[in-house]
Amino acid sequence: MLFNIEEEDTKFKIGGRYIQKLASEIGIKEKNIENWIADKPQLIFPNEEILTIGQSISGRSMADVLALDTSGNLIIIEIKRDWSNRKTVGQLLEYAAKFRDVSYERLAEEANKYNKWEEGELYDKFLDFADDEDFSRKDIGTRQRIMIVAPDADTGLKRIIDWLKDYGVPVEFVPFHIYTDNNDKPKLFMIDGVTSSPETPEVSDEQGWAGHWIFNTNETNAPGAYKRMFENNVAAVYGYDDGPNMLEGSEAGDKIMAYVNKQGLKALGTIKDSEVKKGEGIFLDEDGNQQPGEYHLEVDWKIILSEENALTSRQAKEIGYNLPLRITFGKMRQGELAKKIEKEMRKRKE
Repeated sequence: MLFNIEEEDTKFKIGGRYIQKLASEIGIKEKNIENWIADKPQLIFPNEEILTIGQSISGRSMADVLALDTSGNLIIIEIKRDWSNRKTVGQLLEYAAKFRDVSYERLAEEANKYNKWEEGELYDKFLDFADDEDFSRKDIGTRQRIMIVAPDADTGLKRIIDWLKDYGVPVEFVPFHIYTDNNDKPKLFMIDGVTSSPETPEVSDEQGWAGHWIFNTNETNAPGAYKRMFENNVAAVYGYDDGPNMLEGSEAGDKIMAYVNKQGLKALGTIKDSEVKKGEGIFLDEDGNQQPGEYHLEVDWKIILSEENALTSRQAKEIGYNLPLRITFGKMRQGELAKKIEKEMRKRKE
């Protein structure tokens, strides 16, 4: 994934005028990289939702970034700005051992120390983040995923990581690169994201996308809008700076599944027209007035499930798919699992 260092925009492409440099060569500190990853964990996890709960504090022996995924796994990230070696993996395993059998109270304490943590109880924030009201407090952080993030590593470290992975240790080496302009001004941060998780194993491109899209109706910010979408056979967004771009990329005939917050996958349909058009009548304020900047994608919603029959995120995980809940509109890249999800939704309609 690309991160535009200056504009905080991932929509940036490398051109011939950009030069790869080490962070130390251009004055970028390890803390800079740590902040980028803590603030934008999708750099490492492009297919997942991640909740950052902590960063390193001067004088404390701890990992650089602590986070949770939607399955409650504790993610422990160690960052090296230039080079990593076998000592790095030993350091990371030491941090992981410190968090073995960690209590919920300890994780809540870490979150409260995090200077970017908004006020609120960790458990409440996690339930909202994971959209799973049945998740047990005591299960948060009971399993781990550990990551080394660095531009490169010696062969000794890579062999150790491969050996650990062969024996089931959830460890990853995640390389990154920094690009500058001709004046050594840093422009781009490029990182090889982790595309699999303990719940959703790696899928090759040949086995990947099978024509399914997932769409979040954003029920949290627009109560009742999803019902009007289904009645009017559209997928709709409003209020985004990039407007219609949020719904672009599909072709007529592609499948689409609609996710409603606090319910689950509730509707299955077919995209009728790939052109995104201006629309109205879906997003209304409390007085029934039209919200600005509304755009529609024409859909034939063939199956609409009741609230009781909607496929929850937990049930999707049981099938093997960790749903990207907070993406507005995107591909369900694990094609075989998407087909299973579709089959289950059709079954629930019968």
